[in-house]
Amino acid sequence: MLKRYFVKQRCMKFALLAGMTTLFLSGCDTGNSANTTATPTTAPVTAANAVIKHAPSGTVTATWDHTTHLLNVHAALTGLAPSSSHPVAILEGTCRKPGKTVYQLTTIKAQPIGFADAVTKIKDVADGIPATGWSVTVFNGPDLSSATQSEPISCADLVNAKSDKSVNQAAQATLSDAFVPDQSVSGTVQLNLNNKQLTVVLNVKGLAPNSKHMAHIHTGSCASQGAVVYPLKPLQANAAGEVNSTTVISNVSEIPPSGWYVNIHRGDDNLSAQSDFDPIGCGDITPNR
Repeated sequence: MLKRYFVKQRCMKFALLAGMTTLFLSGCDTGNSANTTATPTTAPVTAANAVIKHAPSGTVTATWDHTTHLLNVHAALTGLAPSSSHPVAILEGTCRKPGKTVYQLTTIKAQPIGFADAVTKIKDVADGIPATGWSVTVFNGPDLSSATQSEPISCADLVNAKSDKSVNQAAQATLSDAFVPDQSVSGTVQLNLNNKQLTVVLNVKGLAPNSKHMAHIHTGSCASQGAVVYPLKPLQANAAGEVNSTTVISNVSEIPPSGWYVNIHRGDDNLSAQSDFDPIGCGDITPNR
């Protein structure tokens, strides 16, 4: 009986010693593991792209109260020239075939990032919003004193699915292409960085035939514009309004994963006038996937 007790005690001591040894070795292994674990890193961006779309763009919403005959029109846009002003009007017809002015709306005034919105309240609109036949046009501005300033830069056709005059009415549309020269721009941009040389290739169509346009890489986005980072080679359109242009920029350390965009302007050299600075095409730059 006594012998069995001592044997049991020796087994317990051996088990305890083995457990302490295991904990010690485990602690050593944990320390080595912490020292050798790799820190995840994000690979630098060496290739990126952008899709060029017409600028500016936005929405317009019209509502009509059948009891008060009050027409409310709310227009909101991004991609305007920073701090610019633009006349807006409801015209007869469509964006492709505009007619005379029905109502002059509140002038849109853009913030420094190029965003703007304005609400117009029009009294005594007895017939409400027609089913079709109204378009909302934003003009180059800042006023309508010249042909250049009077050019449309964005437009939307209003369609009212419920034109019953005995009920309230509402119509919403997207402000987009204006269907005049330089205001239906589209295209692509490809960026590649190699040995600190950034190559930027633009393929653009929808420009006025044989026209010339300034283009830049900016900080920010098409919806929240910022300063110029790099100027690009001026775009020289051919007789079909198309251009393929390559710019090589030296001493570029990186392409950021976000925060760059390409802007194409209406003007060809001096962009001090609002009507020349007018962004006609824009695309946010994103890394290739």
